[in-house]
This record gives sequence, structure tokens and C-alpha cells, in this order.
Amino acid sequence: MSHYRRVEGGSQPTSDSHIEFEVWLPETGWNGKYEGAGNGGFGGSMNYYRLAEAINAGYVGSSTDTGHKGTSGEINWATGHPEKIVDFDYRAIHETAEITKAIISAFYRKPVTRSYFSSCSNGGRQGLMEAQRYPQDYDGILAGAPWNPGTISSSSSNVSAENNKNAVNLNATNPNLKPFEQRGGKLIIYHGENDGPAQTINYYESVVRTFGAEHTNTFVQLYVVPGMGHCGGGSLPAYFGQRLNPQDDPQHSIIIALEQWVEQGIVPRAIIATEYKVDGVRESGIVQTRPLCAFPKVATYSGSGSRNEAANYSCVLPRKR
Repeated sequence: MSHYRRVEGGSQPTSDSHIEFEVWLPETGWNGKYEGAGNGGFGGSMNYYRLAEAINAGYVGSSTDTGHKGTSGEINWATGHPEKIVDFDYRAIHETAEITKAIISAFYRKPVTRSYFSSCSNGGRQGLMEAQRYPQDYDGILAGAPWNPGTISSSSSNVSAENNKNAVNLNATNPNLKPFEQRGGKLIIYHGENDGPAQTINYYESVVRTFGAEHTNTFVQLYVVPGMGHCGGGSLPAYFGQRLNPQDDPQHSIIIALEQWVEQGIVPRAIIATEYKVDGVRESGIVQTRPLCAFPKVATYSGSGSRNEAANYSCVLPRKR
């Protein structure tokens, strides 16, 4: 692991808030960029895996406990604490992003050049909330399998009426991404085909209805990943650069493709998904590759050549039944 500085801190935006976060900063070789990490389940701890990936790839990384301590399956912290629910829903990620940028400027004596957010499951929901509520926080957002946190509200016995009134925003279903789009932000959403992607597809289609298909395609893409389960795994190639890896390129990494879209204006076309003999270990050898197509297109076999090679597929619109 690269040499880095580790900053532990906290934020208390309300009297009932206690948001903890960590920022990891490479001592040398910083690429000028910042990668925010999200959380699985109901949060409650730092995402150290993503922090390590960030600094190993030359980025500053940050993570937050989302304003409470506990396992990702616990929700008892929410009962009687409406402000902690707000911290979890969106405020902790935003506070962490703002503070991290200030720390970066102080440490390196220059501001961050680009900021990105990447996560799956609840982290995907966090990404959508950032795009909707705080469009200035991140230039590019990769939101995997965003899920609905409304169960927190229904499971808590003392949630404020204000939170209930804002349920549409809390559930990350608001398609109004105009401020994010106007500042040049790019959003890529992905969801496994075997993970019940209907709600995610509905959200994307609501954005299309709001902006029109042509305009939506200038700043939002959706990928429904064939055969994939929740954030990974499945019967078909399911690694397409969801995690930062300095060896990846835009053709094989959805994160790097997102960065290229933000920084160079090159719209992602098809990401090559790969299945390795040993999951995630490229040195083990490739079993098969397949193009991952932007929705609503799907990868279709050309009729000749190996079915295990991406070159023998193309992205086409599915036939209407």
C-alpha cells in the first residue's frame, strides 16, 4: 500500500448528530482527484476497502459512518432520532465531501481538480441523493443498485413529520437532475439483471421523461448487467471496473469511462465485462468477455466466432414482442 496520511474527524451539524469520517491522502503521486466511498446496508462503519483502493490508485479517498455506529443490518439507532435519519439519508455524505475538499486544499495547498463518488446498494442510493441535493459535491457519480431507504422511516417510531413529507427525496426517486446537469455532472447507474432492477429502470425512465432521451444521454447512462446479482456475481462476466484499479482503462472500467466522460467529453459506448478464472484476479486468466451495453440496448451475438469473446457481440435495441 502507498504511503499516506490518515485523517480522522467528526461533524455535528445538529445537536443530535455525530458524523464520523476518515480521509486518506497519498503522500506522493496524488493525481489531483478525490474519490468518495459509499456504504452498504444501513451504514454504521467506514468503508476501508474503498479507501485503500483510492490511495493505491493515486486518489484521495473518504468514507463516513453515516452518523451512527453499528452493523450494516441494524436500525435501532434510528428510533427517536430523526436527525440521525437525515444524517444517514444524505447529510453525512455531503458533510464528508465538503470537509474532505477543505482538507485536500490545506494538505496539498491546492484544490482538488475532479471529484468522484462510487458505490453500490445503499451507496448507489447515496450517489443519487448527492446528484439531486448537492450537485456541486461530485463531478461524476457511479451509482450501483440504488435501493429504497423508506424502511427506516416505517421502522422508526418517532420520525418527524418533516422527514415523512420529504419521502420522495429521501427515497432517491426525484428525477430533477437539472442543477447537476447544468454544472457538467455525469451520472452512470448500474444494476444486476438478477437483482430486481425494475425500480432503477423506472427511475432512469423518469429522468428520460423529464429531459427527453437525447438530452438524458448527454449526462446520464444506465447499465442493466446481464446475469449479475446484487452488486456482483452471476452467471455471466460481472467485472467491469466497478472498483478503482490503476491497471484498468476506459474500455474495461466503468469508473475510468465515467472519468473520461467528465474530463474529455467522450460518451461511454460499451464497457467490456470480464470473467476471470479467479474472481477479480486478472493474472489467473480470462474465461470470457462480453460487452456491457447502455440501456435500453443489449449485447447480441453476431452469429459467428466464439460466444466467449466480446468482439463477437454488438449493442442493439431489443426486438419488441
